[in-house]
Amino acid sequence: MTVFKYSLRRGLLKPVSMIFNMVLPIAIMLISDAEAFDMVGGRAFFFLAFILLFGGFMMAGGIQADKLDGVTVRILAGPITFRSYLIGNFFAGMVPMAALCLILGGIGFARFDWTLAFTGLFMLVLAMISAVSIGMSFVWSCLFKDKEASMVAFVLIVMLMGLIGGLTVPLDILPDWVRYTGAVFPPHWAARGFEQLILEGTATTEYWLSMLALAMFSIALILYGSRRRIT
Repeated sequence: MTVFKYSLRRGLLKPVSMIFNMVLPIAIMLISDAEAFDMVGGRAFFFLAFILLFGGFMMAGGIQADKLDGVTVRILAGPITFRSYLIGNFFAGMVPMAALCLILGGIGFARFDWTLAFTGLFMLVLAMISAVSIGMSFVWSCLFKDKEASMVAFVLIVMLMGLIGGLTVPLDILPDWVRYTGAVFPPHWAARGFEQLILEGTATTEYWLSMLALAMFSIALILYGSRRRIT
């Protein structure tokens, strides 16, 4: 069995992972009305991004379990290279998240009469925040040796980032110093991307700058998390 198939099956079989990667996001799309996605206080977009921060982390969390159980060392003792191991884990986390983004986009397109362009831009924000979350999972595998401590720290940090980044509280009601502080965290840029999408209904320069920032965050996190320390 390849690393990709092994990691994918393990991620999909986690009950908590299925809650964050299927039940909660799809439930939000199905029970929300159109007003939850409009510019007048609609927060459904932001809650979805917040949930996917946890979902990507759960899908890629097996890499830490491999490290703590000594599985990584045994895998790398065989014909599998360190690079292929990391790539397999990344795609095992990203493929289900991308599929979820397609499902959420399809529901929005069918229920709320979104245009194809709007649907694609909506899915792009979710996909980028998912990639960031997987990168954070890689980093956590380097920084923490205790699984429970790792999860507690992740929950606390994501809650804080969501608060000051605009996912749980609208950016326009936050003090300036909080917004400036939040800009150093990925959720801020997901919130800005969604705000531009809601207000303009299309991709603006600020939207693409937000997507670029998320891409840079995800690359930086994955590169750091791919250091040999992970073994």
